[in-house]
Amino acid sequence: MEQLLDETGKINAVVAGKHNAAQWLDLDAARDHVRAGASQWTWASTADGENPEVVLACAGGIPTVESLAAADLLRHDLPEARIRFVNIVDLCSLAPPGRHPNGMPDGQFDALFGQETPVVFDFHGYPSAVHQLLHGRPHPDRFHVRGYVEEGTTTTPYDLLALNGTTRHDLAASVLAHTAPRSGRSRQLAEQYTNHRDALRRELRRTGVDPAEITDWTWTG
Repeated sequence: MEQLLDETGKINAVVAGKHNAAQWLDLDAARDHVRAGASQWTWASTADGENPEVVLACAGGIPTVESLAAADLLRHDLPEARIRFVNIVDLCSLAPPGRHPNGMPDGQFDALFGQETPVVFDFHGYPSAVHQLLHGRPHPDRFHVRGYVEEGTTTTPYDLLALNGTTRHDLAASVLAHTAPRSGRSRQLAEQYTNHRDALRRELRRTGVDPAEITDWTWTG
């Protein structure tokens, strides 16, 4: 908001939800994050300065919550996996600088996403929008973007996410598909997550509400 209110010579549209939103950064970190357009959240990563096996990226309020919840699952169940968590606040920063004025320089992009590292990306809109912006970046086919795929009905928020394959359990399973095999542990965990997702969906359809483990989730670190 600070940046939007300071800018001149353009029209900025602000879309605000009616529910309280989580605050993940302090003010100084948030200012740096907005200036960069995208940044690594080291406190949610497990790569510990090493080259990551996979990048877990997200853009949007609900995708950030679900991606953090997925990272939280993985850091407890498979802490040895090297996962870098990246949050994007300016989607256009993904574009090459020659194609958009907000596009981040190649060096900054490589520092976040590498050049060949697989990226699991959760987005609140159509996945095609992200793929269009990534055109011209190194190996864009390594970005596995999940988002809205025209699936929805009158149901609970978690069930809507499940219909579009964007729950924390779907994201965690997708990350595991791109990590190094660990004597079947990754495959076992992925199956555990998808089975738990299905069990939650059966229960919420019985009760009509999302379970507390979803609605009351908080970052444990």
